[in-house]
Amino acid sequence: MATVVDGVENTQLAGWANSKRAIILNVQRQPGANIINVADAVKALLPMLEASLPQGIKVDILADRTETVRASVEDVEFTLCLTIALVVMVIFVFLRNIRATVIPSIAVPPRSSARSA
Repeated sequence: MATVVDGVENTQLAGWANSKRAIILNVQRQPGANIINVADAVKALLPMLEASLPQGIKVDILADRTETVRASVEDVEFTLCLTIALVVMVIFVFLRNIRATVIPSIAVPPRSSARSA
């Protein structure tokens, strides 16, 4: 003899966010994908998702792991710019020639500041 119940499989399991019942959806990038582009694309789609849901259902971002990645990228960009400035300064200090300094300073940044997607 069996007992059949019309309901969820496990009533003891639930999602909670900010002390309220929630459905938690975890979005992960594919290997090799740019995590910042994925996060930006998901954030851009959230208003459309929320508009398609019934009223009273709120869509929130609970955690965004790209904040640390964005900060790291900004730090790398700053370090790269500072390094280029120091290299140009050292060239000028040793050569004491503006023309000999300008040529490497123009040639270095395009190769060094290229960002990978």
